[in-house]
Amino acid sequence: MTKPGPTQFRGWFWLCAALTVFKLWLTRAQPVYAIGNAALDDRLFLELAQSIVRGDWLGAYNQNTLAKGAAFPLWIAATFWLGLPLGLAQQGLYAAACALFTKACRPALPSTGVRACLYLLLLWNPMSYEAHTLARIMRQNIYTPLEIIAFAGWVALYWRKEQDFRRQLPWAALAGFATGLFWLTREESVWILPSLFLLGGAALLGARKIGTSSLKTMVYSTIVFSLCWAIPIGLVSWENQRHYGWFGTVELKSREFQDAYGAMLRVKIGPELHQIPVTRQAREAMYKVSPTFAKLRPQLEGPIGDGWSEKVWFPAAERQIRGGWLMWALRDAVAASGNAPNAKTALRFYASMAKEINAACDDGRLPALSPRSTLFPPWRKGQTAETVRVFLFFTDFVGGFRSFDVRTPLSIGDHDELLLFYDLTRDRITSSLQSAVMPLANQEALNERKFVLLHRIGYALCQLLTSVLVVAHVMLAIRLFQTIRVRRFPYPLILAAASWGGAVGYLLLNTLVHVTSFPVTAVSTFSPIYPLLLIFIAAVIWDATTAWSFFKRLE
Repeated sequence: MTKPGPTQFRGWFWLCAALTVFKLWLTRAQPVYAIGNAALDDRLFLELAQSIVRGDWLGAYNQNTLAKGAAFPLWIAATFWLGLPLGLAQQGLYAAACALFTKACRPALPSTGVRACLYLLLLWNPMSYEAHTLARIMRQNIYTPLEIIAFAGWVALYWRKEQDFRRQLPWAALAGFATGLFWLTREESVWILPSLFLLGGAALLGARKIGTSSLKTMVYSTIVFSLCWAIPIGLVSWENQRHYGWFGTVELKSREFQDAYGAMLRVKIGPELHQIPVTRQAREAMYKVSPTFAKLRPQLEGPIGDGWSEKVWFPAAERQIRGGWLMWALRDAVAASGNAPNAKTALRFYASMAKEINAACDDGRLPALSPRSTLFPPWRKGQTAETVRVFLFFTDFVGGFRSFDVRTPLSIGDHDELLLFYDLTRDRITSSLQSAVMPLANQEALNERKFVLLHRIGYALCQLLTSVLVVAHVMLAIRLFQTIRVRRFPYPLILAAASWGGAVGYLLLNTLVHVTSFPVTAVSTFSPIYPLLLIFIAAVIWDATTAWSFFKRLE
């Protein structure tokens, strides 16, 4: 490839800039979908952000204060301080992440046109402007861009493995901070580690082949990455220590809470019920052997247990609580019983509860499984077949770019419930049947035209990308056969493996949640997978273009 001239570069640059602005303009037609009573999701994030805005960290302690990561509330507070509408800021962050990934590949892709195509492929990911679920106040709206930035950092380090530490430093720090914030956004973020380790290992091995000096520089960059990963986690943990007496990020990931929850999961009393990991009968037995757990009986067998119980599959009087809700019912009960004035005391309660239940299991007073410290319920007969079935269904759902919808649903809640959404998002909110509506005929007419255009673009891309994804897998199979024969794996193929592996890993994780705890079939659930699929497509085409003479003649 020849180096592009200034005119060619400016042409592609302005095309990308124009299409970025065009996307931002179209997506401004999508208002926020507010669920005013979503106390553990949308509203919780806004309440935490409101406390940050007021300078009170995450606010007064309750059972939900440290239940979810702090990164998203911090993001909401930052956009509020900057005076940016939340929806615009999130689309801007996604565009910036796509630009960083494209820039990371620049040493290996000298053609401006090729880089522009890569950027636009990622930018116009149709699921980045799906609104039926993602228009909510959801963590996935920063989770996905942070994932792309983390990938970008390691891709950049690989292609800059011959450069000095000063040039590698910004990319190592960027990848580290993005991974740290990614870790603080959702609680299941461990799924990304195999992909990052693969990309990091490729960078270290690539530097080692060049020489000792390059390897030493890459080791320094890896150390910078690790430190920058730890810094945001350490700062959040320090603030939690100052305000709530516990050095940690999320209580659900604490050893004490997982010990207590795992102890409950051990007990095998009562019928085996679908998605009910701890039966009411098991709870009754645990009250008798654990004085600490018995303190929760009035709550779990009273209003709190009734509120969280599954009433569709079982009689209301049974108070059988599904796996997806049990942890929240437990935390509500501990708080209502007066045993959670702060994080330190709450975790001490969980530790005592775990010790007593485990002792009863170990000495035979309760029939039980082996000791466990986890939120994942025991595997049951028949779930393996169900997992395969659900995994195939999810593969079709994601790979087919299904459930694409650009229209935002009506919000839920009255004026008082939605006021916080108006205030902190600085954005428009869809009307609610319970709240007064002010007709805006001209804006609605313009937005309707935007919706039609955005849907046409997105729907066409969904159809095209589904076909291209199938072709990419066929190309990958051919290239794997070729590379195994010669025992040489070019970097684009490694990048394809990292993105494909990350997508499959996250798909499997959510399959297990769906099978064991609660349904998760929604675009918002799988939002981080879609850009990984696009990176996979780009990497496979990149690899094939480099390897096959037919494509070389087209450059």
